[in-house]
Amino acid sequence: MTNKKKFTNFFALILLCFVTTLVACSSKKKITLAEVGNEKIYLYQFEDQFLKTVGSLDSAKKTTLAQRLDFLNLMIKFKLKTMDARERGMLQSPDIQNDLNEYKKNFITAFVIDKYIVSPNIKSLYDMKKYEVRASHILVNLPMPAPSADDSIRAYEKANQIIERIKNGEDFGKVAAETTEDISGQANGGDLYWFTGGQTVPEFEEVVYKLKKGEVSKTPVRTSFGLHIVKLTDKQPRYEQIRASHILIQDKRDSVGQISDSLGTLQTAQEVLSKIKSGATFEDMAAQFSDDPGSKTRGGDLGFFERRRMVQPFDSAVFSLKVGEITDLVRTQFGWHIIKLTEVKEVEDFELQKEKLKTDFKRAPTWRNVYDKYMEKERKSNGFEIDETGFALFRSKMDSNKTLSNHNLDSLFANEKETIVARFKGGEIKIKDVIDFTNINKDFANNAPNSITITRLFGAASDTPVLLYIADKNNIEKDQEYVDMLTEYENGLLSFKVDQEELWSKIVLKPEDIQNYYETYKEKFSYTDSAGVKYRTLDEVKAEVQNLLQQDKFKEMETTMVENLKTKYPVKINEQVLEKAFSEKK
Repeated sequence: MTNKKKFTNFFALILLCFVTTLVACSSKKKITLAEVGNEKIYLYQFEDQFLKTVGSLDSAKKTTLAQRLDFLNLMIKFKLKTMDARERGMLQSPDIQNDLNEYKKNFITAFVIDKYIVSPNIKSLYDMKKYEVRASHILVNLPMPAPSADDSIRAYEKANQIIERIKNGEDFGKVAAETTEDISGQANGGDLYWFTGGQTVPEFEEVVYKLKKGEVSKTPVRTSFGLHIVKLTDKQPRYEQIRASHILIQDKRDSVGQISDSLGTLQTAQEVLSKIKSGATFEDMAAQFSDDPGSKTRGGDLGFFERRRMVQPFDSAVFSLKVGEITDLVRTQFGWHIIKLTEVKEVEDFELQKEKLKTDFKRAPTWRNVYDKYMEKERKSNGFEIDETGFALFRSKMDSNKTLSNHNLDSLFANEKETIVARFKGGEIKIKDVIDFTNINKDFANNAPNSITITRLFGAASDTPVLLYIADKNNIEKDQEYVDMLTEYENGLLSFKVDQEELWSKIVLKPEDIQNYYETYKEKFSYTDSAGVKYRTLDEVKAEVQNLLQQDKFKEMETTMVENLKTKYPVKINEQVLEKAFSEKK
């Protein structure tokens, strides 16, 4: 990678932090951290953006004033470049306007999804994620995706009979072992172990979190897997992550993979545990005895991890500890473990979790269900209707013995792409729109194109037009949050354009510059072999030298540019405010 690209990627990273930050006003007072000309950088803006680079509040609080100043100066440099570029009219350049127009097409629909689907749901997800639950279930299968009336009746009759048995006092685990159609549940009494919000389907999750400890659902819970009878076994406050160390005494195995000395392994593990109880440090014992090469050199440290990341016996043991406590011997398929809990991270405040919650929500099983329900509601409220003539034409050219992906839609509808297949208040959906959708989205690729699939396909192909209509109807382009985020994207384009056209393009390297750099920093290009220290020739390292020189010259030119801009837009920094950054966040 060239240094030019490295710098471009670096500024792209800074831009990403800016663009993904919701810069709408926070409820707390706007505290001015810095002034750049007649514009201000507020403390909450700095905190939001800085947190995105360091990853957590704990890490942010541990940073020095110098580290914070470095980041603030990046923000100031970015603002200086973009303020000047705007004043010079660079925003109106054709290349930036073209880029903006393309970006808006996707951004406005993404913004609508975030505003009306994601954001309203993440608070409830956060409330669930503050706790973890342990539940058991009994599954009664339903033929999917469309069970017949008889199938449904039989399944519900069976589920209700199971509920009656439990109401009459039979043990849930015993009934689960006898009746569940979840194979794993037959062996463990239906136990699903610990989980938290966003890790299972919404219908199941909603019921579990409403139950009291020990309570069983009064009616069957229907999900995409079938019918469930659910019992809440336990519920407790959740840690976001924990940090632990372990000592692994690994099983000795023979040439065919069979354990060959289980007693010897157990005795070694018992001896190590005894040494720790007698005062030996955990870290020393890990370094001396652990068979886990990845952690033994770090005193057994495994770093931070979440619930369910480790095998269940390990997970169950470590999450039962208090900080500083050590387990007895824990058996897993890897051998014997001695585990120490060293640190815990509490669930952070909602405001600090918002962006992560949005990502988690869109990755969760809940997401597709919530999205589909919202779009179905909006299609209905906006008068969405399938055009019968267009539907019949599309259906007539489909072979239901083939999957949709095995049809060449471009060829099949070469002369009928303008045919309307659906309408809603905001416009029409044509065959060409359906073709464009299938070229990008492969959700229906493996489906047989029967009437059910085609109906769903037309609905899905209308999603973007309907979202654009919602945006227009709600004046999204005047929404302050939308305007702020789009402005930051514009600023990123401007900063990139300034860097490319006024810095990178003006870097000129003379042969003597390359030669002088090589001679001055020759040690950078040395290596040692059996014959002693050797140096790579200039021809061998010329590209590397050019990249290093470009980087140095870019920094020099950028520093000069920034200092000149500071005379045009005076900069003031309030270091006392910077020192107090993150002090009010929890």
